[in-house]
Amino acid sequence: MGSAKEYWFDRIEVQKNCRLANLLGITEDELEQIAYDIDGDYSNDGLLYGYVVRFDDDNDQSIMAKIDGLTSGSYVSLSQWDLEDPEEDELEWELVNSEQLEMFNKQLAEIPAMLQIETTQSAQFSLLVMLHAHVVSTLEHFLSTTFIHRVTNSDKLTRKLIETDPEFGNHKFTVNEIYAQHSNIKSTVATYLQGIIFHDMRKVKPMYAEVLSYDFGDISWLFRAVKVRHDCVHRAGYDKEGKSVTVSVESIRELIKNCRKLAEKIDTHAQELESE
Repeated sequence: MGSAKEYWFDRIEVQKNCRLANLLGITEDELEQIAYDIDGDYSNDGLLYGYVVRFDDDNDQSIMAKIDGLTSGSYVSLSQWDLEDPEEDELEWELVNSEQLEMFNKQLAEIPAMLQIETTQSAQFSLLVMLHAHVVSTLEHFLSTTFIHRVTNSDKLTRKLIETDPEFGNHKFTVNEIYAQHSNIKSTVATYLQGIIFHDMRKVKPMYAEVLSYDFGDISWLFRAVKVRHDCVHRAGYDKEGKSVTVSVESIRELIKNCRKLAEKIDTHAQELESE
């Protein structure tokens, strides 16, 4: 398990170095030959404006002369977006964070109080539409982060995914490509997992069964909830015929109960897998 995690942290570090080298206008090899520190540029009230890359005075001047945007011969200012990659940051969080259930419960914690808000009938409908979408999205996030965390931190589960998922089974490689794919297979797996839509239960359910050996059982309630969520998100609570979806305080509470029960069972199973 450790080797898989170390691989991903090394890979993320390589990607960050590559991005920084491109921003500075030098090669990765040249970047490795110079010493520097990266500090956040904050306002007095703690607002992040960007980043400052400060270089040591004794760096190779032939390399320093190539750096774009060098100010006073010692630093380069970057925007706060230059060094950030949302997908990369998300993968790093999923690798490190093993408290998916805790996050899941935190995301649902305030909904019971919101269900008690007294307002007009039309306003309550809009609120319930948003809450239904939020609950389903919260479970989707739990399913995604739990699966990705377990698989990318385990060589055994990574191999199991590769061997059982049709996405990989349908790939055809030339002899030359086999060696390249072998060395980059973890990258291929990570990219694939991040691209999966985890509310597509027709795909997620068999993945959990094949890779994590977890059987969802009867989740017809979730299939229905996902279908309603689609109307909530894309048509603000109305179906294609213009009819309002059926949501109520009771339906939201029931949905939360079912989602919690499923998430707790999955978490227990995932913890058992980790202890094996």
